[in-house]
Amino acid sequence: MNQPIAARGAEKQTSTFSSRATHWLQHHQREAKDSFGRLAQSPLSTLMTVLVMTISLTLPLGLGKLLDDASSAASGWDGEARLSIYLKEETPAEVQASVLARAQALPGIRSARIISSDGALEEFKQQSGYGPALDQLGYNPLPAVLEVFPKNNASSSEMTALRDQLAQWPEVALAEVDIAWVQRLQSMLELGQRLLWAVGGALLLGGLLVVGNTIRLSIESRRDEIRVISLLGGTHGFVRRPFIYMGVWCGLSAGVFTLIAVSSFTAWLNVPVTQMASLYSSNFSLSYPSFGTGMAVLAGSSFLGWLGAWMAVGRHLRELES
Repeated sequence: MNQPIAARGAEKQTSTFSSRATHWLQHHQREAKDSFGRLAQSPLSTLMTVLVMTISLTLPLGLGKLLDDASSAASGWDGEARLSIYLKEETPAEVQASVLARAQALPGIRSARIISSDGALEEFKQQSGYGPALDQLGYNPLPAVLEVFPKNNASSSEMTALRDQLAQWPEVALAEVDIAWVQRLQSMLELGQRLLWAVGGALLLGGLLVVGNTIRLSIESRRDEIRVISLLGGTHGFVRRPFIYMGVWCGLSAGVFTLIAVSSFTAWLNVPVTQMASLYSSNFSLSYPSFGTGMAVLAGSSFLGWLGAWMAVGRHLRELES
């Protein structure tokens, strides 16, 4: 008995989402590995690109860390806005208490305290280091001081008006606003922040151009290959992929070098900084990049490499289409 002959012919192949995703991941892994190998084949040019990017990232990050540490140190100092009201010499203790009560009753005052002449002398001895010399005077030259702390939302004009009001009291010899140095310090830190943004932006732009130039040279060496891929129907994403990974590898390497450089400079500068701080009875020291900062630097440097490569390849693809 004759058996039916099976139908012969091309069968339609179907692909599932998982198979397409697996193929996509395998292709990315292959391109990432191949791109790393191409960079390793020209170590000198790759190292120069990474070092230039490292410099572009190290300077802004290092300056930013210094400004953050300076801001933290300034906030830890006794920088609270206050008024120092110097009472006349030999003001009796009961009069000092009366002045304190009147000051606390004023509107706009958060708190106030009296520093006696003896207390002022002891505090000055501890902070100045001139204790033996002051002991030779035989008397206390410092008057009692009324320290007045305005409310937190008090403006400079309000503090000035309060100072003028307290200066009219008969028991007061001199009234001063201890806020000028805080304002100067804040102005200097703000200026430093703006300079950091300007210098950092220029350096990052330079790093972006360096990555773009490196990718452009790699594109020129593979121009014929790119043309063939385009003629065979390769998409722009397929053409971009190896060069994108080259930029990411360069940026990631620069990020690692940047963290090493900033940590090394911090350790190198910490010795004289801590010695100088100890002379002012402070335990201030420079801080190292935190884990979050490190992750942000690696992500930012990788993005910088990705962006430079994307721009370079995009320009080349536009030239091919024209």
